[in-house]
Amino acid sequence: MKELHTDDLSMNSGKLFREQMIENFKAIQKELNDFRGEIDSEEQDRKSEDNKLNGRIDDTNTRLDQLEQEKATRDELKDAQEAWKKKIEHVALGTDYETVEQAVMQILKEKGMI
Repeated sequence: MKELHTDDLSMNSGKLFREQMIENFKAIQKELNDFRGEIDSEEQDRKSEDNKLNGRIDDTNTRLDQLEQEKATRDELKDAQEAWKKKIEHVALGTDYETVEQAVMQILKEKGMI
């Protein structure tokens, strides 16, 4: 920053005093403009970072919504477990006729009987 005329203000000459005051005001105005430019630049950077962060938040929320839609509920898992348990019991006990029929057909094909 340019040094301001403070101690050496000439009160004897009205013209010199006005010139010194004008120089002081110009120096102050320049510093204020420079400072405002820095503030504007920092504000723009902050807005840019905010936009990036908001974008990441939106992406994360979208992903969470997708996961929420895809997840299986506890009841759905229980139902699937029960269905597989029944299927395994039928196969193990030989009471799942569809599976037994397919197995018999496969064996008969392998033996060349059909």
